[in-house]
Amino acid sequence: MNDSNIILSSRVRLARNLDGMPFRGVNPAQISPKTMEALRATDSYILYSMAALNPLEQTRLVERHLISKELIDNGGTAIIRSDNKVSVMIGEEDHIREQCILPGPQLKEAYGELKQIDKTLGGAFKFAYDKTYGYLTSCLTNVGTGMRASVMMFLPALSLTGSLSRCISGVTRLNMAVRGVFGEGSKAEGYVYQISNQKTLGITENDIVSSVENVVSHIVESELRAREALMQSNPAGLTDKILRSFGLLSNCYMISKSEFMDLIAFVKLGIYYNILDCSDYAALEDLITEVQPASLCLSQHRRLDEGERDKVRASMCQKLNQIINRVGG
Repeated sequence: MNDSNIILSSRVRLARNLDGMPFRGVNPAQISPKTMEALRATDSYILYSMAALNPLEQTRLVERHLISKELIDNGGTAIIRSDNKVSVMIGEEDHIREQCILPGPQLKEAYGELKQIDKTLGGAFKFAYDKTYGYLTSCLTNVGTGMRASVMMFLPALSLTGSLSRCISGVTRLNMAVRGVFGEGSKAEGYVYQISNQKTLGITENDIVSSVENVVSHIVESELRAREALMQSNPAGLTDKILRSFGLLSNCYMISKSEFMDLIAFVKLGIYYNILDCSDYAALEDLITEVQPASLCLSQHRRLDEGERDKVRASMCQKLNQIINRVGG
């Protein structure tokens, strides 16, 4: 199992504002048509107006990390590439927020893709830019490059061994932030954390990517050592927890989102330790997205109450029987 069991995805985001326009209160309709025209000349994109989507459709885009909750609150627009790897938010905190998300450890590749998107949009608009400070943004913490590079990491062993707080303390001293699954203010579900840069001023985009990669590399090493220690400390207990987690998920009648996220984390650990064999790891990650509340409701074409969601979630967990087998322990 390579680093993709620890590094789930890599994301780069660029904040941009248009020169000569107020940073707040701009109608997305003033920007969206020209943005769409520029992007369509390079690839296939779909425009999503928050005003035209129902709350479930909006939330599903958040669950898939394609937009932010703030975009919904502001009634903005999202322009999303057909492969769901690139999205451009209009009317969020800034006029334009470009982002690229790729699976696994691909931060440089994500930046490479987004740099081309930024070049395309920079040809269509004149961005607010200062020779001394760089790109000007609504929030001072983004002034400079306007860039956030982040990596989603699965860190169960650091969490379970009690080593995570020390690791986070070290990361913070290096001008990095550690957040939950959906960024600032969110919780870490299923031992998944987001690591990103905090400094954007007086540093280049390449330096940001390199600094995040270096920190992430150290966290990966720490997680691997913690996984070794975790297994050595109580191999029978850990193996039992992994197999019980798989058994519960693949045979339950009802299951809450929080319990699912806890149990699936141990299933993923079981795959790492070769106690379980997964024939399609991408399908496993897709399942985690599919069982989120809004995605569940949309799969049933109606709004479900909590109990109904728990039943549908359990039925979807049956997919685990097709992609996972017990091979050791």
